[in-house]
Amino acid sequence: MRFLPSLEKAFRCHIHGVKPRRNVFLVKTDRGNWIVKGYKQLEKAEWVTQLAQALQEKGFTHTVHYLSDSSGEKIFPYNDRYFTVMKAIDGRESNNASLYDVKKAATTLARFHAAAKDFPAPSVTYEGKPALLDKWETRMEQFERIIWDVEQRGPQNRLEQIILQMAEEIKQDGREVLQSAYKLPLLPEMFASIETGTLAHRDVASHNFLVTERGSCYLIDLDTVGHDMQLVDLVQFMGRMLLLQAYSVHSFLEAIEAYSKVHYVSDTQIWMIHQLLRYPDNFLREVTGLYANRPGYHLRGVLQLVQMEVRLRQERQAFLKAGTSIFQRSPWGEYHFVG
Repeated sequence: MRFLPSLEKAFRCHIHGVKPRRNVFLVKTDRGNWIVKGYKQLEKAEWVTQLAQALQEKGFTHTVHYLSDSSGEKIFPYNDRYFTVMKAIDGRESNNASLYDVKKAATTLARFHAAAKDFPAPSVTYEGKPALLDKWETRMEQFERIIWDVEQRGPQNRLEQIILQMAEEIKQDGREVLQSAYKLPLLPEMFASIETGTLAHRDVASHNFLVTERGSCYLIDLDTVGHDMQLVDLVQFMGRMLLLQAYSVHSFLEAIEAYSKVHYVSDTQIWMIHQLLRYPDNFLREVTGLYANRPGYHLRGVLQLVQMEVRLRQERQAFLKAGTSIFQRSPWGEYHFVG
């Protein structure tokens, strides 16, 4: 493999070992442990390296740090790919079943959001609705096609039995949220994000937060970062962690509190987050991801998650009906809760 000698020469190091992990390589060198990642497009490699540097200059240091080669370049071209080299972070993946980890991740997300502003988009095309709703509508359409296919040939495994069992409930919940979402103040939120040039991470899964032994928390994998409402990160983060927290209202409030200590979140934004959590995104994301053969989605893991969603249906409904108790002190005279 001629790539490794070229990498050693460019970065003036000696490589002791290489181990593949997800879509990157863990590389052990005499200069420390590195993460090497390749990109097909130069523009993507430039974006993530420049973004990391800009975030660090704005005070958000708990993210990936890219190394420069001997000529000062942070992108190493080899054949038809463009490689970046990052310092490995000595930490474990966050666990959404741990409220301690959830609060650490919420705080880190808030710090990222505070720094991820004033990044004007080169040319924003307004298409009439937030990208979040467009993505959700697409997932619902994909799910309906999956249901039709399973009905036509009959369920082939336990997962497909659950899909048919939950089909009507998932479709109803999804459609209701998509219809009512247009009544939420999402457009002002979207226009505000365009005006302030905010970025969202858009993949705040627990494995993208690393917690060190000293309690520091890092947000990694900047590939998905783009111009968007930061509200989408909070909805995604809360939805993922609530499943592992058995839809605990206390956990929701603790996570919001940890976030808001660092980055301001308004009562209206909290209310919108709670309303948007009615969309059955965990179920739809996993099922559609599996049937689309997207990386990281496997039958066993998806089955485990959807079974958990089924077991926690009552707890989820109780959380969604807790709006009155959560927001009883908030001045939303004109707003009405769904459900």
